[in-house]
Amino acid sequence: MSSINSEMIKLARESRGFNQAELCEGLDIAQGTISKIENKLMDCSDELLAKISTFLNYPISFFKRSDSIFPSSYLYYRRKISVGRKILSKSEARMNIIRMGVEKLIDQVELPEISLGHWDVEKMGSPELAAKFLREKWRVSKGRVENLTRLLEKNGIVVIHFDFETDKLDGLSFFTEKSQPIIFVNRMLPGDRLRFTIAHELGHLLMHIGQPIEFERDIENEAFDFASEFLVPIDEFSSEFQNVDLKFLANQKRYWMVSMASLVMKCKDNKLITENQSKYLFAQLSSLGYRKMEPPELAVERELPTLIKSIISIFQKELGYTMEQLADTTSLSRKDFEREFNMEPHGLRVIRRN
Repeated sequence: MSSINSEMIKLARESRGFNQAELCEGLDIAQGTISKIENKLMDCSDELLAKISTFLNYPISFFKRSDSIFPSSYLYYRRKISVGRKILSKSEARMNIIRMGVEKLIDQVELPEISLGHWDVEKMGSPELAAKFLREKWRVSKGRVENLTRLLEKNGIVVIHFDFETDKLDGLSFFTEKSQPIIFVNRMLPGDRLRFTIAHELGHLLMHIGQPIEFERDIENEAFDFASEFLVPIDEFSSEFQNVDLKFLANQKRYWMVSMASLVMKCKDNKLITENQSKYLFAQLSSLGYRKMEPPELAVERELPTLIKSIISIFQKELGYTMEQLADTTSLSRKDFEREFNMEPHGLRVIRRN
């Protein structure tokens, strides 16, 4: 029993969307038992652990993991409005579990070299300058970024499509304990918003996470400015600038693959249009229902990550793992493993270890 990590019981419980009382009811045990176990005031018997394992559908090995769990304060969300604590707890728990699995898997596979660094806005300049710097560092050619996800994966950043079970959370990013950057993006987002959210989270990774931030700074606005400049460089955009109407916005969206609403904001922020013009354009978009969903004929194809699925492919084809063995490696059931990690392949190579 001493090898059981009580924090993993809490993580498993929250990942399934249960509070302590609900888990106790499901296990038909006294109220407060789980609370005492999670707070390390009571040992968890082997019999009770077996019941917890069965009820929450995690293998016994899951509860013996010694991984650190990232607290909420460590995580940067891109959210539209406040989200219920229960939804946040469930998402945070699942992302922690996926992070642990990613760290376990990449220990034996060499990812592309991480080429990111850090940008101090107060010392080095604006988010827009940070975006220009990173485009140059990554040798992004002029014009649109054809496949943003592929570009990030090429530079060592893991992108994961994630089910937040709400449309009120768009994305989240962090560095693992081994400094591996990971971006979680809401898998239900349309293609244009998905690209912008990934770029937004890239801005957080570059400018904010792991750096001291003054309280008065608006890091969400900084990440927005970074994403806008990274995806739509103002020098190139303004060179093609015309009278801003819905036709112009539609044509620009077709090329840059971002939403018309974000292009209106870019025009306003760079004083290409007035405040009143932006209000009029937003009113037009709203009246047509384009603030919620832009025209289907302008839909941007959703980019799919390929890096994680490639790791799985390497384990299977070069290291001889079965899907069950991969699930065991990450202390998950096969069903959970496939749901969380089943993505498209991308070329990697094994690290040869003694």
